[in-house]
Amino acid sequence: MTMLLCLCAIGAQAQTPAPTPDPATTPGQVWRVTYYKVKPGKTMEYVKFLREHTKPILDEQKRQGLIVDYKYFSQPTNNGPEDWDVAQLIIFRNYAEALDFNAERSSKLNEISLKHYGTAEARTKANDSLRDLRDVLSSRIVQEQILNPIK
Repeated sequence: MTMLLCLCAIGAQAQTPAPTPDPATTPGQVWRVTYYKVKPGKTMEYVKFLREHTKPILDEQKRQGLIVDYKYFSQPTNNGPEDWDVAQLIIFRNYAEALDFNAERSSKLNEISLKHYGTAEARTKANDSLRDLRDVLSSRIVQEQILNPIK
């Protein structure tokens, strides 16, 4: 009889689920981080381009809810000739916004840039001029991880 009670107790314990531990982090916003190397002597010209063209386009994307926000960072030190000078961060709510360029989203992005530049040819010419101002070193998609308190 004792053996039967022990087996029943073990069986009851096996059916009681262990508590699920709280997650260590909560996923936050998704960021596209692009690192640029500005060509020598072209910093002011590059910043002018960003202010005249990139900023108004990103501001409109933000206004329409296509992005959450954007930021620029500069690096005052240099770790060698291949190090970055300027980093651009574009913030999205989630991976779907950052990675899924469906027809509707692409159409809205295209409309915003065409409105700014006037024509597709003017847009292409302006974007081609960026090659004379900076090089893209890398672009990454990262997700913010918010640390949860230990309970």
